[in-house]
Amino acid sequence: MDSNDETVIGLSKTKLALLLLGATAFVAAGIWMLSLDDASIRTQRRFNDPTYVHGLGLVSIVFFGACGLFALKKLFDKNPGLVFNSSGIVDNASSALAGFIPWSEVAGAEILEIQKQKMLVIRVRDPLEYIARGGSLRRTLNKANYNMVGSPISISSNTLAINFSELVSLFEQYRRKYGVGPGGAEMFHPLTGPDVRSPELLGGRAGHEGDSDEPDVEPEGQLLNWSLGAVRGTVGSGGIGILVLSVSSLDMLFHIQVPLWAAFTVCLLPMLIFFVAVPDFLPRGVVRPAQWFAAALYLVLSAVSLSLAAFRGFGTPDVLLAGFIMLGAWPCLVAVRRLRIVNEA
Repeated sequence: MDSNDETVIGLSKTKLALLLLGATAFVAAGIWMLSLDDASIRTQRRFNDPTYVHGLGLVSIVFFGACGLFALKKLFDKNPGLVFNSSGIVDNASSALAGFIPWSEVAGAEILEIQKQKMLVIRVRDPLEYIARGGSLRRTLNKANYNMVGSPISISSNTLAINFSELVSLFEQYRRKYGVGPGGAEMFHPLTGPDVRSPELLGGRAGHEGDSDEPDVEPEGQLLNWSLGAVRGTVGSGGIGILVLSVSSLDMLFHIQVPLWAAFTVCLLPMLIFFVAVPDFLPRGVVRPAQWFAAALYLVLSAVSLSLAAFRGFGTPDVLLAGFIMLGAWPCLVAVRRLRIVNEA
């Protein structure tokens, strides 16, 4: 493999650590669901089927456990996430872990967005060759990815030390210089039509310092302009911690059994608001108040759940949950601080 004109992209340890924390929180929630006895589940108004609740807990453990193991493995992986050079691409970032992909095998590419998560889907001339790489579990995942997006290779920036705009810009730069084969490798975007090659049309100022995965908006348009992965990993994991601590504390202290669906909705509402409160999803005038409400709600829920847990006495698992809650308070405090600075200005 020729290493001339090579760009090496490392794995982001910060993003991987957040992914691991979020996955661990959801695994903990799954274990808690499995530990609930049938009698307590049947007392709930909704989600009172023990088979359903235990099944949901098992699915959470399996799915997020796999995500956590992937993040843990990558945290100690000293290999780069991606390598671009004149010969091709070395993929160590996608779920396929496709390895070396020569430019002669690249048949095309497109940007897909699923639930506001952008992915660079690289289409290859012989998908079966890449589906067959790895063990049986990886082959199953590769086939599922192929059935869902049309290629076994889909790369996001969630684990990389660059943002998505930079990823797309680098791919296009090398594809233009070294892409070969009949028809060439063309870039398509499902929202704007074929032959979208300019980085400015692919979602922002690719390669500029300070870019984020979010659309290019005025800084004053919102309080918190974090990537979706960071919000999921902090506010989401903290919400699970709030859920477990508050529900268990209310039951132990006051014998109040809060319906699981209601507690789940309230505790994860801040994460959901931060997920949708961006200028390309909500009207610009609604974004900042929505983010302020999410931050305030999370901080109030955090204070209540930690106070209840302290009153009944912290156990060893509670300390871990409290850590998740404090982690989730970080972006909320950033948002509140930004609101104070904007108001003072």
